[in-house]
Amino acid sequence: MAPPSLPTPDRTLDTSGTLCPFPIVETARAVRALPEGAVLLVVATDPGIATDMPMWCRAMHHEHLATFKDGAAWKSYLRKRGR
Repeated sequence: MAPPSLPTPDRTLDTSGTLCPFPIVETARAVRALPEGAVLLVVATDPGIATDMPMWCRAMHHEHLATFKDGAAWKSYLRKRGR
């Protein structure tokens, strides 16, 4: 179930059916194309995203908003920040 008050994503990236590191590699590519402040929703079936996404956001200075299981998929929200 989604945490309350998550923003509407500006883009959704579906990485379902892929394994690490593909979800993070594709996230990095997608974030580069977004303006600062935009929200990206990443959908993944690899449970590793639950630990990988918060660490990647911290390392890249983006804001990790939430990662949670929704049925068979994981959903991860992040906001692009400038460096």
